[in-house]
Order: sequence, then structure tokens, then C-alpha cells
Amino acid sequence: MAEAVYTASRRPYAHQQEALDKMQGMEAFALFMEMRTGKTKVTIDDYGRMELAGKVKHLLVIAPGGVYRTWEGALQDHLSADLKKRLLVFTWETGMGTKKKRAFEDFLAAAEDPNGPPCALLINVEAMTRVKYAGDSAIRFARSAPNVTAIDESTIIGNDGSATTKFVNGKLAQHCTYRRILSGLPNPTNPMSLYSQLEFLDWRILGNRSFFSFRSRYAIMKDMVVDVKRDDAGNELDAGRKIKVITGYRDLDHLRRKIQPHSYRKLLSECYDLPPKMYSIREVKLTEEQERLYSEMKLFFTTELSTGQFVTASVVIAQMIRLHQILCGHTRDEEGNWHEIQENRTGELLALLEEFTGKAIVWCSYDNDVQKVVKALEKRYGAGSAARFWGGNRSTREEEEARFLNDPECRFMVATAAAGGRGRTWMNASLVVYYSCLNNLDHRAQSEERAQGIGKTESVGYVDLVAPGTVEEKFLHAIRNKIDLAAVVHGDSWREWVV
Repeated sequence: MAEAVYTASRRPYAHQQEALDKMQGMEAFALFMEMRTGKTKVTIDDYGRMELAGKVKHLLVIAPGGVYRTWEGALQDHLSADLKKRLLVFTWETGMGTKKKRAFEDFLAAAEDPNGPPCALLINVEAMTRVKYAGDSAIRFARSAPNVTAIDESTIIGNDGSATTKFVNGKLAQHCTYRRILSGLPNPTNPMSLYSQLEFLDWRILGNRSFFSFRSRYAIMKDMVVDVKRDDAGNELDAGRKIKVITGYRDLDHLRRKIQPHSYRKLLSECYDLPPKMYSIREVKLTEEQERLYSEMKLFFTTELSTGQFVTASVVIAQMIRLHQILCGHTRDEEGNWHEIQENRTGELLALLEEFTGKAIVWCSYDNDVQKVVKALEKRYGAGSAARFWGGNRSTREEEEARFLNDPECRFMVATAAAGGRGRTWMNASLVVYYSCLNNLDHRAQSEERAQGIGKTESVGYVDLVAPGTVEEKFLHAIRNKIDLAAVVHGDSWREWVV
């Protein structure tokens, strides 16, 4: 009898099929595939064929908060028609109400039923270590049946001493039948982060039973004295303490040879069979202060800031912009003064860029965003790592553009579409991130083209940072469908866009 063949809804590209062939049947495997080369699809196709062959039943996906929900759409896009009908999917939500929690318990019961359907649990890694019920439930799900467990953006377990790594590697991994890690690359600036990622797969890949033996093998260490205390005259009061610090690395070729049989590596520049534009969304969770301000603005067209000032919008489009500003972490009061609001958006941008090694354009809607993003990027990647192109640097932005185009250390162009959206050629960028994006069809269309150009063979990815369930989703919907909000928002129709 011929073996059943898993037929995904979309045929894999050549490099994706190559990855599938290499990982077939392996219990532990690392997909070190650069952003937008399709490691999510490869993982889903791998799960699908193993489920069809009866080797596994369930799929557990663990990812950062801004990423894990994107797997809902990926499952719809890449599963076979048959498995899509049979698979029961549940996406974890922190703070679930009674009804949602009851539905989750029913899902776990179905997963534990030997005659139940195949199930997929999508959960954010933060919840598993901060909410005991989430962590316990993930273990319960993994124990219920043979499974594929995939850790997306696996650098989240790159810190050997973190609570996240201790939970995943110490408590969860033993219940994961087939283990997969997905990352844009093993972090080249810190090879030490590889240890715990590979430990999740199988400690025998590296052959080190502890992080310290791994560090001793591949890191160059030296002793350093810190916390020395002196008086005003410079006399030593406390000799301080000795610590070991890493000053370099050694035998990295040997390390790569150990990993190679258990991994697949692919750069975006090597994947010429990919489409020229690839769109995705990165979700941003609102802070409590943002949720309060947003809710009040939406309901009452006004909200009181914690400082006592009021911000009001009497026109719907103006209100939508005020809502959008709150989502971005700032707003203007009635006297015209700007106020900063605590936000998670900048942290989500930095987390996104951790998986990326090339040059990127970050588009911002507001001058405040440009300044905040550049400050965060230079804090993370060093002075000079980000160039600016906005209304506030008219006299120097040509020089900054030249740095972005010619200096390999200048990896990021942070710009507003109003200033840099036209007439610029930034083809050296292979990633475009919309940190914030208003509903301006012309600005969006023009800004997307800055990374394109004649003769370019590298695929370009476009990522929108979006707070789910907010006006930001409406903006993106309007842009994708070429809807001019100013033309359609009238009469009672405004409720469709704001509420």
C-alpha cells in the first residue's frame, strides 16, 4: 500500500522543501532561517506530514507575545484542507474570563481524549512563566499525546539563567516529543545564547551537560574586579569582588560543525524564488495606562491625563488620530503640550529586529516616534547605528542618508513618510517596519517603494506593528483595501471605524 502524502495548501519553495527533507524524522531540529524565508511554513508542513503518518497528534507553539497570534493565520494558510478541518486550535489569552477559561478546559480535555481530534495550542512564552495556570496547562497539553513543540524566535530561551529558560528546559522539554527551535539566526554577537536553545532540543548535540562547561569550551574569559569603593581622596575602602567576564570566543567553527547536522540555515539573499513583497503583522500589547486612555477617548471623545490635562477630539478623523497617538505612546493636551505614555511598542520593535541582520527602514507617523525609536536603537546597537530622515533634521538628513547607504554600521533608517516617502532609493534595506502608520494611501504606497528598485533580487518584508482590536487595525484594513477614510467616514458610519 502506498504511503499517504501530506499535501499542504501551498507548495513549498525549493529551499523550504530542502529544509523539510533534512529535518524529516528528526526528534530535535533547529530552523536557523532568516526572517521571511518561511520557517513557520516549514514547521507546519513538518507537523502535518508527521500527523498524517501517525507519529504525532498535537502541535504546541511557544512564541513571544507579539508573535504567537500570527500562527493562527499561518495555520489557515499552510495546513492541508483535511487537517484544517480536523485540527482544534486554541490561542491562549492572559486574563481569560470564566467563559473563555471553560472553553480552554474543554480544549485540554479534548487533547487528553485518546479518541479526540488533533489539537494545536498557541501560547506566549511570557504567560507560561508569569501565570502558573498557563505553565501548568502547557505541560498538561504536552503530556497529553505525542506532539511537535516549536519555539518561535528561540532567542527567548537564550539566557541560561532566566526563569523562562529554566521553565522551558527544566520542566516542559521532557514532555515534548519532537522539538523544534525557530530563529532568524544563532546570535552571532553572543554564541553563548546558543547553549540553552540547543539544550531544549537535546543536550547531546553540543555534548555539554552545563552552561559553564560550554562557556569554558568556547569563551575566552578573564578575571575583573568590580565594586571597588574609594573615599574622596582616592583611598581604597573596599577591595570589591572578582568576576569572570567574556573577552572573546574560540573554536566557533567546531561549534558550527556540531550544530550543522541538526539544523538548517538559510539567508534571505539566497532565496531568489521568494516573492518580492511579503507582508506580516506584529502585535503590540497595550499598557494599562494606554488601555484606560484609549477606552475613555473612544467612549467619550475626551480623556483626562494622569497629569490632570484634558485632550479632546470633536471630529471623528481627529479622534481616530488621537486614538492612534495613544497607541504610539504619546498625545497632545488641549493646550498643545505633548505627553509621553508608557508603551510596549518600542520594545516590540527591538524584539523584532533581534531576528534580523541586514538593513531596515522604520517608518514613523510622528516626530515623537522618530526621536524615541532612534534613541532606543542607538542604545541597543550603538551610536551611529540609526540614521534619520524627518522634518527635524532638514540640514543634516542628506548626510544621514549617505551614512545609511554606505556605512555598514548604520543599519537603520528611521523616517517619516512625509519627509522620506518620495524620491529616495534605499534599496539596501530588505526589511521595512511600520512602527506607526496613519491612513494616508499616498504616503503608504510611496514609502513601500523606497526599498524597491530595478535590478533588486532580494525579497523585501513589510511588518506592521499593530495593537489588536483598535483603530490601528482599521487603518491597516483601509490601506490594504485602498479605502480613503476621509471619504467614507460620514454620518453614522463613523462607528464602524472607531468602535
